[in-house]
Amino acid sequence: MKFKNYTKENKKYRLGSMKDCIWKTARPGETVDIPEHIGDQIGLKKIQEEIVEEKNDSGSSKDSEESTNPGDFRETEEFKKFLISIKGVGKKSTEDILNKYHTEKELIISMKENPEEDVHKNDKIDNLVKKAYEL
Repeated sequence: MKFKNYTKENKKYRLGSMKDCIWKTARPGETVDIPEHIGDQIGLKKIQEEIVEEKNDSGSSKDSEESTNPGDFRETEEFKKFLISIKGVGKKSTEDILNKYHTEKELIISMKENPEEDVHKNDKIDNLVKKAYEL
């Protein structure tokens, strides 16, 4: 993790084990890449690195097309946790369902409009998910 020494004094820190260690110094204004616990111990401040999104051909990011509301990510995570919590539905099956239905609303609407349509390729998992939603 990257840290920066914003103080006006040198900060010394040790890397390695007790018997085989190296002493280093972070000078004022210097940026160092060290383990998080060491940076916190000596009083350095974390540097937030900017994440660069790749653009698709249309010039907009892929994430912005799918998610327009800030709460969409949280809702998707809760939906994922709920699916995994269903006994008999694992992580792989949950990922398959999430690839087909991005939100819980999409899944519920699909199950109500087309009760015969498969939620997942496996009939057992279909039945478990439909039973969990009592449809």
